[in-house]
Amino acid sequence: MNPPRVLFLGRTTLDVLYWLDSLPAEDTKAYARHLQAAPGGPALNAAITHSLLGGKSLLISAVGGGPWAAPIRSELERHNLDLLDLAAGTAYEAPLCTVLVNAANGSRTIVNPPISTGPLRHLGPAWTAEVPASWGDIPAVVLSDGFFIEETWALLASCENAGAALILDGGSWKPGTEQLVPLLTVAICGERFAVPGHAASPDAVFAWFADQGVPYVAITRGAQSILCWDRGRRFEIETAKVEAKDTLGAGDVLHGAFCFHFAQEPDFEGALRKAAAIATRSCQSLGVQAWAKQTAEQPTR
Repeated sequence: MNPPRVLFLGRTTLDVLYWLDSLPAEDTKAYARHLQAAPGGPALNAAITHSLLGGKSLLISAVGGGPWAAPIRSELERHNLDLLDLAAGTAYEAPLCTVLVNAANGSRTIVNPPISTGPLRHLGPAWTAEVPASWGDIPAVVLSDGFFIEETWALLASCENAGAALILDGGSWKPGTEQLVPLLTVAICGERFAVPGHAASPDAVFAWFADQGVPYVAITRGAQSILCWDRGRRFEIETAKVEAKDTLGAGDVLHGAFCFHFAQEPDFEGALRKAAAIATRSCQSLGVQAWAKQTAEQPTR
């Protein structure tokens, strides 16, 4: 059986993570328990998760030739991820993000750099003209995290027209989201996701996506249950209660795992339940990828 193939479009960063006993007060100094620098970002983390589960991933993002490009490209190669770089041949700098993880409860605080305004490549609608020839036909599943919609819109529309299921990683509303929504099959949003002019409430989010014709919607709420909408049917997916060590990237892991399972069988609830279990497992260790190593090390029965 061939591995499921998924296209991931969106943000790539280099994350510098500090695990602290508690978040420091203003105008103080603190020593971290642990330090890690690793490539991240919603689309990249989701693509890595898909690959760790056995899928084949193509990432469309902006990496460029700035100082953080080398470690990012090395990580992509380590996971056999194909990259279509919107910033190829430019001095674009991938965002360097500082992440403070509170060891007391696993929560994270993220400091992003200013948004880069450099010119990026705009993709056309022709799949075979834009992506590596080794990728063959348009994959059955495409995920966008809402970044670079202007640059990738024509290709996204072409994928949807060819029958691909488009998945939205809706961490927050971004410029161009309203243009993307009519193409969606699934929207998986965080609880802070809010439609302009509406409160960040599940009822408002479900109603708005339903009005736009999106059949499947989910709202993640950290350790609480996932609220789900399946063509008018509402239900919840309970998440296991665990002692969280690190919640950074748990949503990205969920999105990547959902794509992996949904690409094999387009069962919204079934894929989401499997993905939720993997995302919960990822919170029990330090780092976005550690869950895969722990899973591999578990003894078989």
